[in-house]
Amino acid sequence: MTRPSLLCSLFAVAVLAGCSHHESTAAQPDATTAATTSDTPTEPDRRAPKPLEAYELINLSQASIPEPIYLGLIRQFRAAYWSVTPKDADRLAFDYLPEYRAETDSFKRADIARLHASELDQAYGDAQQRHDYAVRTQSLIQVFPYDAATGGFKVLFSTDDERSAVGVFRDVGNRHPYGAWSFRFVGIPRVASGHEAIYKPRDETEARAIEAALAAQRDAGQGSINAYAQYEGHALATMASASRDDTIFFGIDAITAVDRKTGKPLLTIGGKALGPIDIKCSTTRKALNLPEPVRPGGFAMSSESPC
Repeated sequence: MTRPSLLCSLFAVAVLAGCSHHESTAAQPDATTAATTSDTPTEPDRRAPKPLEAYELINLSQASIPEPIYLGLIRQFRAAYWSVTPKDADRLAFDYLPEYRAETDSFKRADIARLHASELDQAYGDAQQRHDYAVRTQSLIQVFPYDAATGGFKVLFSTDDERSAVGVFRDVGNRHPYGAWSFRFVGIPRVASGHEAIYKPRDETEARAIEAALAAQRDAGQGSINAYAQYEGHALATMASASRDDTIFFGIDAITAVDRKTGKPLLTIGGKALGPIDIKCSTTRKALNLPEPVRPGGFAMSSESPC
């Protein structure tokens, strides 16, 4: 049996930027609004991380995914999308009702939506109750040996890119006529900024346990090991496209290095240790309804990529 594949590596949401879309944010300011003042936030705040068990795991690290598990991922992505998206009867029915998606007659579609109205209301209410997710990806984190000088483990992230995302199609099989949902991760520290993340263990016992797990995977003379990147956080906003390739802007509270052999968390860096969130794409800024940073002279200018 053919196993469904992830929308990976990652699904280029840059393609979506050129599509007709709407965002799940407050109304955009009028074009005549005065320039942003220096005390107006231009970046989202990074939340303090919660305990790992508070986040629902969305595991995208598997190379091959059996159909029942893929169907579970579809349900999780759908719930994450609708956790912050304003209610839209047509899109809600399209996402939750296969018979609605398959029907091309607009009157029959309306009949289907009306028949399942209470079911859709319940589904939307359930999605609105869940906000915290841990998205485990195939992206890699480089974890270095314990350094007594810093009292911690240096961690390097392989990407800080908002231009690509990871997601799932709305259906299984070889054809995907109904589009997809994808996460765009917001808040991975910039690789080129010189920011080095250091995880400082609580005590020597934890430090020894982490070092032992790392040492077991090192080859002779190798200084670091690769782990899966898992992003803990919540949906900040969404962007819907005419092609139904919809984006979830995912604000990162913390990043966990996950052992690729055991699937167990090695360490988690969050909050202040990650630094402030730095928006990298103008489409992300628009979706979050954030003004451009004010440059010297009072001009709102940006060197951000459209993404």
